Amino acid sequence: MQTPTSNAEAERRIQKLNQHLNPLPSLLLSDTNDLYILSCASRTKLRVDTSSLSSYMRGKHRDIQEKVFNYFNTNPHLQTPLEIFKDNHRELCMKQLLGLVREAGIKPLHYVLHDPSTYFALLEAVGSVDMSLGIKMGVQYR
Repeated sequence: MQTPTSNAEAERRIQKLNQHLNPLPSLLLSDTNDLYILSCASRTKLRVDTSSLSSYMRGKHRDIQEKVFNYFNTNPHLQTPLEIFKDNHRELCMKQLLGLVREAGIKPLHYVLHDPSTYFALLEAVGSVDMSLGIKMGVQYR
């Protein structure tokens, strides 16, 4: 049950929110106020250099990430199925990690010691394939 003071507090908050959402035009037109209403930005088309944005989003370590993605795309038996049992998933993670090192030629420990930024890009790619594998790689080589 609400008390009279809690009702008054709720009404005050609603009134304040209403003022933020629907400001009075007289307040906006005063000489001392620097506020003014702008039209919605969605009405103007935003122009973006898509090639620059795409290059920026890919990052400077995209080559190692592509290597990870290609490895898992060419080895669908190593992709993690839904609702896998814990013990089976542990075995699969070991196969995935060994495959990355032996077959794909990716040496995570080398990157930890010599190029940490590449290592983190590698973790990002592995984590996007299987989050658990990304975590295990982070814990294993830390």
